[in-house]
Amino acid sequence: MKKLFWIVLALLAAFLVYKYAFKKDEAAKEAPKSLAVSAHSEQFNQSVTDVLNSYYALSAAFVNWDSAAVNKAATDVLAAIGNFKADELKKDSSIYETALFPLDNSKNSLTAIQQGSTWEEKRRSFQDLSENLRMLLITIKYDQGVVYWQECPMAFGENTIGNWLSAEEKVINPYLGAKDPKYGATMLNCGETKEKINFSVPDTTVK
Repeated sequence: MKKLFWIVLALLAAFLVYKYAFKKDEAAKEAPKSLAVSAHSEQFNQSVTDVLNSYYALSAAFVNWDSAAVNKAATDVLAAIGNFKADELKKDSSIYETALFPLDNSKNSLTAIQQGSTWEEKRRSFQDLSENLRMLLITIKYDQGVVYWQECPMAFGENTIGNWLSAEEKVINPYLGAKDPKYGATMLNCGETKEKINFSVPDTTVK
């Protein structure tokens, strides 16, 4: 009788362990993942992505101190801004009007980059472009991922900052870059992230 009791107890314990482990595993498999919900259409978001990708290519050209690549990339950013789906913002006139300001200023900055006769002129126009694109992302509440707003404390000399947008948190400085006449590549990672632009909101209604 005592032996039977221990057998029954062992079977019950095994059943409870199995049931708990199985249910836990099933719950993990069935747990819904939070999905990011965009406030904009796929076409609009793609137009923003195109602007950002061409901007990142421009930043990389500054890192490499490549004037020809800078001018070409500036042309590509201009084209991407020309294809920006601004009309979608007209459903909110205040946002639409606010977005037009940095868009127009960005075009002027890009033209100035192309026409700049010195490397510093081009870099200062890149600073202006970066500030305007940051304003645009905040105005439209960019929600397709994180964009890092970064800062170099000596972009134009001691205590003269320069800012830029980056797709990653690691600092790759487009102002001092990899071939600076004074510092070489030693200041390539000089700077820090000052802000993370990210308006993505998880969909908590998913069951």
